[in-house]
Amino acid sequence: MMSFRTRLFVVAALIVAAVLATVGGLGWSRLLDAQLGDLDDRLCNEAHRVATQPDAGRDIARLQEDLALKLRVGSTDQVLVRFDPEDGAPAFQSTGWSDAPQLEGLGWVASAHGVGRRPPPPRPPPLSRRPPPERARDGDERPPCELASFANKGGQWRAARFVVPFGRSVVAADVGGTRSALQGAVGQVLGVVVPLALLLTAVGAWLLSGLMMRPVNRLRLAMKDVNQRALDQRLPSAGEDREFKELIGEYNQMLARLEASFGQASRFSADAAHELKTPLTILQGRIEQAIHRSDHRAIQVDLTEMLDEVGRLAQITRKLLLLSQADAGRLALQLTRVDVSELLGDMMNDAHMLIGGKTLDVRIAPGLATQADAVLLRQLLNNLVANAVRYCRPAGRVWVRGRTVAAGIEIVFANETAPISAADRDRFFERFFRGDAAHGRGTEGNGLGLSLAREIARAHGGDVVLDRSPIDEVRMRLTLPRR
Repeated sequence: MMSFRTRLFVVAALIVAAVLATVGGLGWSRLLDAQLGDLDDRLCNEAHRVATQPDAGRDIARLQEDLALKLRVGSTDQVLVRFDPEDGAPAFQSTGWSDAPQLEGLGWVASAHGVGRRPPPPRPPPLSRRPPPERARDGDERPPCELASFANKGGQWRAARFVVPFGRSVVAADVGGTRSALQGAVGQVLGVVVPLALLLTAVGAWLLSGLMMRPVNRLRLAMKDVNQRALDQRLPSAGEDREFKELIGEYNQMLARLEASFGQASRFSADAAHELKTPLTILQGRIEQAIHRSDHRAIQVDLTEMLDEVGRLAQITRKLLLLSQADAGRLALQLTRVDVSELLGDMMNDAHMLIGGKTLDVRIAPGLATQADAVLLRQLLNNLVANAVRYCRPAGRVWVRGRTVAAGIEIVFANETAPISAADRDRFFERFFRGDAAHGRGTEGNGLGLSLAREIARAHGGDVVLDRSPIDEVRMRLTLPRR
């Protein structure tokens, strides 16, 4: 899935690209209009030159080359010129003019382009005897230029007409030549500008998206670090924008409510477990006394069963008290050096007597030692051993492996079992979870052993995790620091 920052980057880049495309389109239109206006100026100037210097028509090919150069078109095929005298003198025109439309039907429009300082000269003599025109005096004006557009040779052409007393001149140019020249010039510029603009746009959009994501990333990292021991942490909102201040404020209020609720639940569990310890101890003692005083066998059996249930209830209470202390971060540890290999070996010797028809395979490296609370570590190991033995299928196999690894001490407890679904495996460390009814029927336990084992391991700087395994096998891996 696309990340939020990448989405911001893409959206920003698309917006900038759309803006650049719009500005480029409008700029191209305005630039083309300016070029066409400049072409009109040049057409008027050349039409005026042809009208006032008709002798240039003696060499029509050279005149067309000169016009193509001054009009800035690609070739002489993109230029047309024509002069019609009023006195019957010979006219001249480009060879391609025969395909052009009639001049009178073009809809000529007077234009300010071409207004200059050349006066209309007097009617000249015939072309062969015509003297060169006189230079205009400052302050004189020439007649206005007329402009028109027409289609010719499959393209759009622009023409300028200049009328003088002794004739009229028309100069036309293919607009496609001007457009092609402009496209070539713009293409050269855009070939450098566009990649640079795209690069700067991409860098700017990425930096902008990163700047926008900074408060979100801070909030994400803070949420990632939240656990039951860090609910008192709050995010500072100084210097943030108003929207992010509101978001951070709501997050801090949520943490405050969560901290209050979790503290209340932890205090309730601890208080309830603490208050139950004394009456359960008294009840256990009274039942033991009643068993010794009674001579009736049936009553002794009933009292013994009651004593077992009270003992089980007292065990649950002790575990709940330890869990509530672990949740609150107040699990007191009396650290001493503990030989884990020796402690686990003693437990395995006891397990051999309780395993029944099951197979027990133990391989523990010697010299595994750590700094730990001996009582809590014994309970941790006992819970994992009991879990492996208790839930192993009849005539199944239980194996324990202990070794030294880079992280410290690693002990694996594995057993063969009835098939367990992935959904049940995900809930192994939930408190009071014992699997489906068929799996838990007739099996002792209260669903707190694995939860308590993990909390004790984490309090010592280690952890208990469920390793990947086949559906008919369970592997618990305990890691402890080596100290």
